Amino acid sequence: MIKNIFSIFLVSIILISCHSKNDKPTTALDTGRLFIRTTLDGNFNDAEDLLFKDTVNVETYDSYIAFYKRLPNDTKDNYKASDYTINKYTDLNDSTAVINYSNSYMNKPMEIKVVRVNGQWKIDFKYTTTSSN
Repeated sequence: MIKNIFSIFLVSIILISCHSKNDKPTTALDTGRLFIRTTLDGNFNDAEDLLFKDTVNVETYDSYIAFYKRLPNDTKDNYKASDYTINKYTDLNDSTAVINYSNSYMNKPMEIKVVRVNGQWKIDFKYTTTSSN
């Protein structure tokens, strides 16, 4: 009886750990959605895991975090409470996509580029900092 209870407990823990929040997104759209949500929530550690890490992206991301930290708490709360809408999703090729989105707090269309690097989808800020849209 105790062995059965222990076995059920062990299987439950394994199943829960397999579906943890550390699961990596497997598509460009899922990566973009997760990045948007985590940054709106101010959860920069999780969002950083989704960043394509090169000099320009890291510097841009660090300046965004510094800007966010200076915001008043009520503004941060408004971002956290906001929803977001994907206005347009565009596959540029098999390893690059652009997501145009807006959040319900700012209602301003913004774009992020998602690139596949070494089999993983990552956010690349260079699209928004160097494009001439």
